[in-house]
Amino acid sequence: MKSTPDPDTTPAEKMRAFKDGLRQVLSVSKSELAIRENEYQDERATKPKRGPKPRHSSASGHASGDRD
Repeated sequence: MKSTPDPDTTPAEKMRAFKDGLRQVLSVSKSELAIRENEYQDERATKPKRGPKPRHSSASGHASGDRD
C-alpha cells in the first residue's frame, strides 16, 4: 500500500516536528535515561516471557519403523 502525503502539513512543518522530536530524545540526561531504562526493565520483568517455539519433527522421524 502506498502512503499518501498529509495535505495539511508542509514539508517544512514535518522537518520542524522531526527536529523537535529528535532534540527531545537527544536532550535526555544520563540520569533520566537510567531511570527510564530501569522502569522499562521492571515493566518487562512482570510480563510473561515468550518461550521457544515447539520444534516440529521431520517427516522421516515419524516414518521410521524402528520401534521396540
